Amino acid sequence: MEYENKIIIITGGCSGIGGEITKYLLKKGAFVIPTTRNINCSNTFLNTIDDEYKSRCFPFELSLEKQEYISDFIIKIKSQYKKIYALINCAVCREPVTNFYELNIEEWDKHYRINVFATAYLSGKVAEELIMKDGSIVNFSSFYSINIPDNRVYDKGTIPTSLIYASSKAALNYITQYMAVIYAERNITVNAILAGGVENKDRQTPFFTEQYCLRTPMKRMAKSSDFNKAVDFFISNDNKYCTGQLLSIDGGWNLL
Repeated sequence: MEYENKIIIITGGCSGIGGEITKYLLKKGAFVIPTTRNINCSNTFLNTIDDEYKSRCFPFELSLEKQEYISDFIIKIKSQYKKIYALINCAVCREPVTNFYELNIEEWDKHYRINVFATAYLSGKVAEELIMKDGSIVNFSSFYSINIPDNRVYDKGTIPTSLIYASSKAALNYITQYMAVIYAERNITVNAILAGGVENKDRQTPFFTEQYCLRTPMKRMAKSSDFNKAVDFFISNDNKYCTGQLLSIDGGWNLL
């Protein structure tokens, strides 16, 4: 198996896109450390994994809200594992949307603390202390980091994607390319995936889903599993030279 005996950390790896990537890489032989804000959620997630893969899945509780939590996590991982093969940053803060004129410093602080600072700090610590050389980092950004929301796809009276969330992901794009330059000499690739909207019937109205699909050239929303192969390429031995890239996987949304 391609990732046999390779240890991979996936933040937010017990649900959504991160959960799908965890399952995918387990099937390819990896030892996966998926993190979650609430360790109780990991038990539910483990029940969705085939028994043959559970012995290679080691969930960790990690809150990205405080720097010391990240530092403690690094110490724990370093004490148990000599080297990490890859880090995949899927964890995200995406709080309820607020009108532009009602924005407050607390909302800005929380989004930027998790989506920007925590991701950058964790990535730097992992690169310096756990990967060191010959590894990969993949950051999950958003197609809204390079696109202004199209108000026409949202229900009347609702607020489009938050300015704070989108701008924090734009900052993450810059961090991705900055780190790619810093770590290139160590053969550590750093890339980002700009994910399009993922279908979630619990959070999205029928109107939104219909309008979003009409607006998208491929006429559908993304599935959480649509990003697996891109991550696979970015962290695989096949990728020796691709770094600092911002890959849009959005069904062609960015083209219109």
